[in-house]
Amino acid sequence: MAWGQELQALEDALRSLNAQYDAFLYGSSPKPPVEIRRKVGAQIRRLSTSEPDNSAERYRFSTLQGRYNALCERWDRLQAEKEAGKRPGVYGHFTRISGAGLERPPSRPNAPPASSVERDGGKPAASAESSAERDLFERFRKAKLEHGEDVRGLDFEKFVQRLALERAKLAQHFGVQEIEFDIAERDGRVRLVARPKETTT
Repeated sequence: MAWGQELQALEDALRSLNAQYDAFLYGSSPKPPVEIRRKVGAQIRRLSTSEPDNSAERYRFSTLQGRYNALCERWDRLQAEKEAGKRPGVYGHFTRISGAGLERPPSRPNAPPASSVERDGGKPAASAESSAERDLFERFRKAKLEHGEDVRGLDFEKFVQRLALERAKLAQHFGVQEIEFDIAERDGRVRLVARPKETTT
């Protein structure tokens, strides 16, 4: 089999293996796909002992090899969480808000304060807002990387614009002034989730 075909077969096998691990980790499969993982590992070791046809294929193989190593770390970590009786996932401790269709983190809200919030003698806390959005962006990017997802299209400015649009839309929909965002792992993918911000009286 030519190197191009070998690499395509490896990429397909990795995608299938990741889906089977997700099925195991999140409850729809009783056993981890250990045997398939062993075969994929053997396939990678075999390819590593031969020479690619060109530099592009060498780079593609290196990328797939790195992705496999990252996924192995993720699978082992999540399986350990599952075996410890925890819900596996980078942010796997979320529950659904009753009737709202949103996800609720138990602590540490990550939405920036509203622009109307004032600090330091009445000045808007713009820097705090920017810092909170940057923190959320970096955690979102890191979670995707740990999950083996492609982050090349992630851009901070576009991310902030998306937050602003979603915040305005959801605030209007739920009739609240402020919306909080956080990160959850759902259906095998890392996603942004939102909820109305709780106010203190």
